[in-house]
Amino acid sequence: MCMALVLTANLSIGQSQPPAPTAPQSAPGVDLSALVKQQFGSTFTLPQGYATPLITADFDGDGVEDVAIVADSKEPLPDSFSFKYTVADPYNSYFGFGNPAVTSNFNTSDPRKNHDLLIIFGAGADSWHAATPKGKFVIINLPFDSIEVSRMLIKKNKPPIFVIKAHEAQIMDSAVFWDAKKKRWKWEPGNAVN
Repeated sequence: MCMALVLTANLSIGQSQPPAPTAPQSAPGVDLSALVKQQFGSTFTLPQGYATPLITADFDGDGVEDVAIVADSKEPLPDSFSFKYTVADPYNSYFGFGNPAVTSNFNTSDPRKNHDLLIIFGAGADSWHAATPKGKFVIINLPFDSIEVSRMLIKKNKPPIFVIKAHEAQIMDSAVFWDAKKKRWKWEPGNAVN
């Protein structure tokens, strides 16, 4: 049964359509450091020289553009109440360890790969630039070297959704997506690197 789920996930990720042109190298006219500090607090910093520091797409399917930003933090949990964001660990949740208060201590020993994803669900005409966004999330413990926007078919009778495709160069590709029905982030394994 478990193998069937993995094969289904591999097929659905492999059948994804070409991503929309929504992966800018930076946001024109936006100071990312200031945005991160304003929306998530000073415990988060932007990694230096990261090839794709942000990607944009409609991740929650409401028709408004959202953003995912690569950031670093040694302690993502303490500011979650003050800055009103939710910390999620969809990678470890997939394996049955879903409590971020516990799994935040599972971080990798390689600081070059110990990145978080800061996700802002856009609101209104200002989308993710809005002073008060629809929702904010910090995804921890996701193994990736780079990210990009992709599309994945979740259900046969529904259109494909936008997902964050996480590439881990030496191991595999995977997908992180918003499950609108359960109101949570999910992780799905993808293709192994040859």
